[in-house]
Amino acid sequence: MKVILARENGFCFGVKKAVELTEAAAEQGGAVYNLGQVVHNPIISERLKSKGVEVIGAPGEAPEGTVVIRAHGVPPAVRAEIEERGLTCIDATCSLVIRAQRFTKQLADEGYKVIILGTPTHPEVVGLKGFAGDDFVVVETKEEWDKLPKMKRAGVVSQSTQPPWAFRDLVSHLTDISQELKVFNTVCPVTVKRQHAASELAEVVDTVIVVGGKNSANTRELVNLVRMNGGTAYHVENEAEIDASWVAALEAVGLIGGTSTPMETLLAVKERIESIAAAAAA
Repeated sequence: MKVILARENGFCFGVKKAVELTEAAAEQGGAVYNLGQVVHNPIISERLKSKGVEVIGAPGEAPEGTVVIRAHGVPPAVRAEIEERGLTCIDATCSLVIRAQRFTKQLADEGYKVIILGTPTHPEVVGLKGFAGDDFVVVETKEEWDKLPKMKRAGVVSQSTQPPWAFRDLVSHLTDISQELKVFNTVCPVTVKRQHAASELAEVVDTVIVVGGKNSANTRELVNLVRMNGGTAYHVENEAEIDASWVAALEAVGLIGGTSTPMETLLAVKERIESIAAAAAA
């Protein structure tokens, strides 16, 4: 069997930065807290836990020490609370998310109704809402944005992991229902490259194994893209979840990881697939 790795794999720069900042804080000693999972990957979460890093849901859960803001960012009020409590703050927000936050605030300050494309409960979107003022709406599906009323002035931004085609479709629709439209394309280019790589895999193999956290939005989107291209996709977090029946009879299988999936996890999955194939051929 041939295992074909996607041309794009490993940590994106935002995830790499967040993990490195958290590990560096842990190495300096003292209590270190991640405000939510620093990235949506259970293996990374366990690695940080082994270094003494504790995950909390709110700044009030940290009696002292250092709080690391995760790659997804937080609303301004949460950042202010960290500082008010006298906690040391390390901001590991991805630079592209910071860019989206600035654009969101700009739209709100200029009086636009802010339209955010994304999952309402996703931490990145929760953060963006904190910059959007009082007049905003979050939409995730075509059915939701088709219900938007006509608007005089609309401004649009996106959760970084949304598919680019969804952003284009939303913008196209908003041109029809708004008199004035201001657009900031905040879809992450690294995520887009990863999505293109998933689509390419689906064109050359019938089955693709997608590796990443089950709560990772960008990983789930890779699964969706493979299936949209007519392929079979299996979403696993690690090599132990591989079912031999998925791959034993295949001549080739594709392999891709989300942007928060470390290469060592991806290679462990590759080894597991190859061992299954070797056993089937024996």
